[in-house]
Amino acid sequence: MSVVTKAPPGQIRLHRAPLLDPPFDDELLPTTYRPVPYEPRLSVPSAAVAGASPECHTAALRFLNVALELFNGFRSPAQMRPLIALEQGLAILDELARAARSAYDQRRRVPATKVRRSQVRTCEPRDGVAEVAAVLNDGHRSWAMAYRLERRPTGWRCSALKILL
Repeated sequence: MSVVTKAPPGQIRLHRAPLLDPPFDDELLPTTYRPVPYEPRLSVPSAAVAGASPECHTAALRFLNVALELFNGFRSPAQMRPLIALEQGLAILDELARAARSAYDQRRRVPATKVRRSQVRTCEPRDGVAEVAAVLNDGHRSWAMAYRLERRPTGWRCSALKILL
């Protein structure tokens, strides 16, 4: 215990600091915090920030609509193969199947549940590459879905996919 708590209330006195007290060392030259401007290491073209081309956005919506049909039980994951790049096919199909399984479990509990898109953002960092972020909602939960589409000679193919349930 400190001495203050043992002293009776009448014996504790607080005194003001003298008005002519010299300033502390840190008060002589006040320094203000000035943040350093952020300089990104990799610059993103301004066209990518502005949005995507209509062709790119159409391909992104097409992939998303087919994925929504998969989540709502109208398609099987095998029907997504023409839209997926061969190199990453297994990883993307596993991710889609995991999300479809979660949507199926939710539909079993609440039969009228359908997965719908809430918001879609598409950007085109380079020509022929689309990066898409979508917010999905099933009435009880919100999901996030991010994917990357690349234009190949055979059409637009998904090369990366991540779904956060």
